[in-house]
Amino acid sequence: MGPSTKRKWLKGSQGRKFVIANARVENCAIIFCNDGFCHMCGYSRAEIMQKPCTCNFLYGPDTKRLAIAQMAQALLGSEERKVEINLYRKDGN
Repeated sequence: MGPSTKRKWLKGSQGRKFVIANARVENCAIIFCNDGFCHMCGYSRAEIMQKPCTCNFLYGPDTKRLAIAQMAQALLGSEERKVEINLYRKDGN
């Protein structure tokens, strides 16, 4: 990625919250998360790194099993899928 492309990508990512995972390892471990994601979920980057990309550490009492299964299926497959899922911050909110 050249400097110009990198600047455009960084500019476009402002305000977004995201993780990047390694699909070549067994649990598709998170290898990067941006500050926005850390702030949104209340975890530090160190706490998030190497967790599964399914973000199971954000599941809570109202996280539906069907939504969990749909998200896991989408991540393991090659289909794009829209999943509505309840996730929780570290403080339980």
